[in-house]
Amino acid sequence: MGSGIALVGLKAGLRVVLVEPVDTMRDRARDYLHRHLEKNGSPERIHDLVLAADLESLSGARVVIEAVPEDLGLKQAIFRQLDVLCSPPAVLATNTSTLSVSAIASAASSPERVAGMHFFNPAPVLPLVEIVRAQQTGEAALQVLLELAHTLRKTPIVTQDTPGFVVNRVARPFYGEALRLLAEGTAEAASIDRIVERAGGFRLGPFRLMDLIGIDVNFAATKSMYEQTFGEPRYRPHWIQERMVRQGLLGRKAGRGFYEYPQGVSSDATAAADHPVGPAHGQLVVTSGSWTPGLADLGRQAGYTIEASVGADAMGGFVAGGRSEGALELAAQLDRTLPVQAPLFCQTADLAISEYAAGLGGQERLVGFDGLFFASGGAATLVGSEALGSDARARAEAIVRSLGREPIWIREAPGLVLPRIVSMLSNEAAFAVAEGVAEAETIDLAMRLGTNYPHGPLEWGEALGWRRILDVLEHLGNETGEERYRAAPWLKRKARAQET
Repeated sequence: MGSGIALVGLKAGLRVVLVEPVDTMRDRARDYLHRHLEKNGSPERIHDLVLAADLESLSGARVVIEAVPEDLGLKQAIFRQLDVLCSPPAVLATNTSTLSVSAIASAASSPERVAGMHFFNPAPVLPLVEIVRAQQTGEAALQVLLELAHTLRKTPIVTQDTPGFVVNRVARPFYGEALRLLAEGTAEAASIDRIVERAGGFRLGPFRLMDLIGIDVNFAATKSMYEQTFGEPRYRPHWIQERMVRQGLLGRKAGRGFYEYPQGVSSDATAAADHPVGPAHGQLVVTSGSWTPGLADLGRQAGYTIEASVGADAMGGFVAGGRSEGALELAAQLDRTLPVQAPLFCQTADLAISEYAAGLGGQERLVGFDGLFFASGGAATLVGSEALGSDARARAEAIVRSLGREPIWIREAPGLVLPRIVSMLSNEAAFAVAEGVAEAETIDLAMRLGTNYPHGPLEWGEALGWRRILDVLEHLGNETGEERYRAAPWLKRKARAQET
């Protein structure tokens, strides 16, 4: 991270002093910077770099950015030295991702010139910088860091000094829910990543991203959040990560994490499978309901006739409603009239497939699916009833492929994969807005720029409907009994407002 920030400064035309006390690491930093400046077409910029082994070399700096490991005692010790070496008006910034900036600033005799300046990895690529206002931070220091961020061609946001700031806080469910899905046996890591990437539009799934960040770094951030919030259930660390850290399975940097990384081979986002749309024939029955946006249009584009009632050439039926829209009753009605060989698809974001099965005479053709994300992505999440027959499974897959979607099967799980992860992201963002961490627009901007999310979590709540987000959370809470799925009061108010 230190070398990445130095590269950003050099490319912006600044003179940079990079302090690294370890000789081998200093040599690696020099090689990294020289290689990337040459690649960028500006090798001469290396002459504005000073590589030093001690903090005394920073005495004339206007801004100092600390980027040592996430250890509060270590950071405080460094800021005590910087406070003496770098006289005011020099601004002292910490690149901490989760630690309290106010606690770090307390080590300085002039804490008003201390603030957070949090870059995102890789620093030369990701455009966001979080400027963290500690309790002691003065307005002058804040303005200097905002000016510096613009000089570095970064997009700064100002956030309060709360655990995880914006991005690391709001992103916790992206990892936490994926780890729980894996531990519950819902699907393998690669399948969860594929659903998130192909159906949700995320550049990297949670396990691929944890490998990129470093399992140890991600685990430490979660532990820090959990400890700073005195055991908030939404941030509870997971034993899978702890076990991997103890085994040295740290991700790309160790050659193995959730994936293996042979030398010279990377594991980026899953390649898209080719599932062309149509041509299809016959009828698809789509019931009333609001939980499958775009599905009917997708069917028509593929060549199907879309009807609300069953015809003689019905190839399959889709229950498009949610629990409050009578989905269980709609499934029972469709089951009675649909041809025996036709698969019965039931949306299962706010209902369990076993709930449908309990009310149907036969379960051999019953398939649950993620209606919320079916039409918007390139993959469809499917879950079969315990009695699903092989013929019905094959027919269900054929219909999904004819609609241009890759079928990905998982075991029964409340909220499936994407509705669960996205609903929790939206919920965490709702808590952050209500607690004054940042404005809603700032949070969405931060998550798009800092994590490459395809949409901001609050934008997603608006698009999917806050009532549906709330229904998914309540379904998760009822099925698991866990407090981590309680809905933010702000979110509940948004749901009520959308209903009026």
